[in-house]
Amino acid sequence: MVAPGFEKADFKVGVEQNLLTVSAEKKEEMKQENEKQIRREFGFRSFKRTFTLDEQIDASTISASYVNGVLTLNLPKKEPVKPLTTEIAIN
Repeated sequence: MVAPGFEKADFKVGVEQNLLTVSAEKKEEMKQENEKQIRREFGFRSFKRTFTLDEQIDASTISASYVNGVLTLNLPKKEPVKPLTTEIAIN
C-alpha cells in the first residue's frame, strides 16, 4: 500500500473476525506570526481500508513494515492439514 507523507506511528493495523483493517491518521498545524497578524493552518489526512481474509491466512502471524512511503503487509498461509495415515496390521 503506497502512503507517502505518513509516518510509521500514524498507522493502525488490526484483525478482527477475519477482517484486516488498515488505517492512518495525520494531523498537521502550521503557525506564522507577523507584527500585525497571526496565521494558523490545520491539515488533517486519514484513510481506512478493510479487507476480508481468506480462511487459509494465519491471522496470528501477520506482520507489517513501513519503508519509504510504502506499507507492506505479510500475510502467511496456514500450514495445510495433512491427512493422518495409519497402517493397520492384518491378523
